[in-house]
Amino acid sequence: MSKIKDFKENFRRHAILRAVIFIFIGAAIFINPNDFLHFIGYLIAGYLTLLGVIKIYQSYKFKQQTGTYDIGLANGIILIVLAAIFLYFAPTLFSILPFLLGLAVIINGLMQLIVALNIKSTGWTIFCILLMVGGAVLVFNPFQSTLILFQAFGIILTCIGISEIVGHFQNREKVKTIDRQKS
Repeated sequence: MSKIKDFKENFRRHAILRAVIFIFIGAAIFINPNDFLHFIGYLIAGYLTLLGVIKIYQSYKFKQQTGTYDIGLANGIILIVLAAIFLYFAPTLFSILPFLLGLAVIINGLMQLIVALNIKSTGWTIFCILLMVGGAVLVFNPFQSTLILFQAFGIILTCIGISEIVGHFQNREKVKTIDRQKS
């Protein structure tokens, strides 16, 4: 029971920090989604590089103690190579992803449309057609539609952050009211 209570307290205590992070990231995504995607690519490549360097360093320390390298050396080199590959191919990966997502949405919409037509559901049929139109937009205009969706995600994150702040202060007031009633 104590761990659940600690988790709740930590969650409540860090609400403002979470909210500020959500608002900051959401605003950054909304204002400049393209640069934010590049930043994420650099961040992932940097993380992989850092892991690779740490593995190589640990392997070097192991060699000093035992006289032989361990598997960490190969892992470190592979991580650094993966980071370089990711950095080089990140723009291509980001541009292909919406196209593939659009195809998946179209296929899913088509499958759902078949079901909707079989059960004769007008609302579901309209939804499936809209889903396929959305998938087609992703396929035929992948980059622009991705940026718009990413900006919508930024707005959602910002709203979540604002909601966290409002909820934090509302809950704080409720706790104060309950404490006053107990006194």
